[in-house]
Amino acid sequence: MSDLKNIQFSQSSIDTYDTCKLKFKKIYIDNIKWSRDNQNFGSEFHLLAQRYYIGIDEELEPGREDYMLFNNLKKFLKREKNMYPEYNIKYKDEEITLIAKVDLIKIEKEKIIIYDWKTNKSKFDRSKMEKSYQTKIYLHNVAEKFDVNPNDISLIYYNPRFDNYIKIGYSDTDHKYNKTELKEKIVRIINEKNFDQRIGKHCSFCQFNSICNQQFISVDCL
Repeated sequence: MSDLKNIQFSQSSIDTYDTCKLKFKKIYIDNIKWSRDNQNFGSEFHLLAQRYYIGIDEELEPGREDYMLFNNLKKFLKREKNMYPEYNIKYKDEEITLIAKVDLIKIEKEKIIIYDWKTNKSKFDRSKMEKSYQTKIYLHNVAEKFDVNPNDISLIYYNPRFDNYIKIGYSDTDHKYNKTELKEKIVRIINEKNFDQRIGKHCSFCQFNSICNQQFISVDCL
């Protein structure tokens, strides 16, 4: 579909396509979207982090869930110069547009570190994280945008719930592979003709479940 050429692809849109092509069509082609008024804990925590790294200090009540997590974050990564929260990095060529919306990026003279906050109640699966489109897109877009060797780029996932992190490095070889894989994947989506429904466990948490399967979900899942 020609409309897809105008989409700024992200890890979210690609993951949605892989989960269910019909859901992808409804969101990114039909432009059917739900209000984000019902923010979850993860969204609230990301806002706290963003405000902290731009220089705004929040006073939280001890005993709140976010109090401990926010303190863990501040101990893990103190506020410094050359830190940019909620930073958008766009890659565009003659065929595709790819956007990375990173939680925080630290730009030094010859080194760049990307940070992403996770508040899941499950611990990291390193192999899964390394293979994720989020990891590939973040590292790819930074390597394309900045004049820095891919070997000097890294991505850190941090979960304040466990006060735990994993660090993923990058290389010239990784970048060449990611560049090819991402380009081929997005071109394949752009040329997709059949956006069929894929039924599975994910339907229980999908906002379109009432339309596709006549089943309703909690608003907290949106």
